[in-house]
Amino acid sequence: MITFVLAFFGIAVLLLAVYGYKVSAKTAEDYMLAGRGIGIAVMFFFALFAISSVWTFYAYPSILYRHGPGFVYFIWGCVAGFVILYMFIGPRLWAVCRLNRFLSPIEAVAARYESPKLRLIISAVLLGSIIPYIADQSLGVGLGLEALLGFPPFVGILYISVLLIFIVMLGGMRVTAWVNVLLGILYTVTFLGSLLFVMKTVLPGGPSQAVAILQENAPELLTTPGPEGLFAPGVTSIVFLVGILAFSWPHVVISTMTAQDKTIFKWMPILALIVAGMFFYTVPFIWGSLIAPAISHMPGSLVPPVSGKDADIIIQMIVSTYLPPWFSAFVLMGVIAAAISTAAVQLMTASIIVARDIIHGVFVPNSSDEFLIRTTKLAVIVIVLFSMLIAYWYPVELAQYLLGIAIPGFAQWGPCMVGGILWKRATRQGALAGIVAGTVYLIAGFIWRPLLLGLHPAIPTLLINIVLFVAISFFTDPPSEIVKRVFFDEVEDFLSKKA
Repeated sequence: MITFVLAFFGIAVLLLAVYGYKVSAKTAEDYMLAGRGIGIAVMFFFALFAISSVWTFYAYPSILYRHGPGFVYFIWGCVAGFVILYMFIGPRLWAVCRLNRFLSPIEAVAARYESPKLRLIISAVLLGSIIPYIADQSLGVGLGLEALLGFPPFVGILYISVLLIFIVMLGGMRVTAWVNVLLGILYTVTFLGSLLFVMKTVLPGGPSQAVAILQENAPELLTTPGPEGLFAPGVTSIVFLVGILAFSWPHVVISTMTAQDKTIFKWMPILALIVAGMFFYTVPFIWGSLIAPAISHMPGSLVPPVSGKDADIIIQMIVSTYLPPWFSAFVLMGVIAAAISTAAVQLMTASIIVARDIIHGVFVPNSSDEFLIRTTKLAVIVIVLFSMLIAYWYPVELAQYLLGIAIPGFAQWGPCMVGGILWKRATRQGALAGIVAGTVYLIAGFIWRPLLLGLHPAIPTLLINIVLFVAISFFTDPPSEIVKRVFFDEVEDFLSKKA
């Protein structure tokens, strides 16, 4: 039965990709950026479910389950980061890319600093960060299938990887955006539905009953700093700052370039705060901080407390144990939907970086649209294969693929990206020095952890990056008048016009 459902789901997604291929224009702009025609409704789902992934379904509740509610500061930081992106950075990036027909945010940043070398460096840094995050999605599906059916994780990894290849190769960014709408709705229904069904079945008293159970059996899970003292006040401040770095996630940044018009940037911050921050992310918080730990700690529980990597699938374990098999399969569909909705955008972004910023930007600068589309599709296959290997390796908990690997890498292009869009005085020398120093420090810190001073990898590396970027920009010659006109004067004129 469940195998049939998996096959049906896969075929439905592939048919959507085929339809997208037939209706899409065969130009690089349409394939890579959906023809810059995404409206507000699709944009909201596109952006929200580009970040709400298997990580949100499994890893975020897992951290709350093990360490208490303190990690919620990260999510609040992420929401703040998205608001910052769509209020201040996104409109200007959208305008300059639309005016100059840039197809990649890295292309725009490199043009701002007049530096092909910077384009190559940013591309390498972001690819090294985003590919493990793609692996995180396929691994989550693999673990879900293992918890539900006992399949080895590689079955789920292979299943999701095949779907991703067809979605991105056939449909490009337009289908990727629409997939996020449809699968995002499925994801939301399954996640919220599983929470309500479990509470009705196991905890009819709801959150108040969960609190009573934890107060009696594990009160340290209800407060910060948590049972292991992980989230002390100073740590929660750092966690919040790390969350704000969501404005630098490349698969979210590129979504701003697909916007149909500038009015979208007026609505997205409001939707991010109200719908995402106050409603959507409340579901995994209740799941991970109250319901899952209460079920594990209540007398006679069929799902005893777990730790480490075992906690990655605590939600699926509870659903599979207490709810009917048909609903467990439905929840797994939600997990797959979450994985596809995020990984497809990430894969599309990574492939654009390879095709537009490395192959076109460095080796074949005069390539045609057909060549760009073809190389983007080839990059899809190569990137998926790399992500499969990382997922199969499974070196760390699900949460660490984002927190410990992707975010510190994404952060390194943050200063030069923000500075290039908002600060006229930012220079090529400052941008190069900042990102190179920050990245080298990050790699050295991964090799020998004491170099990071016990801090999250993004914090000390980003500090060095920002200091060098700002200081060297002040002590080197300012950008050319052409750059100032293209990236500031023309952008301000364009944005000041009535929609």
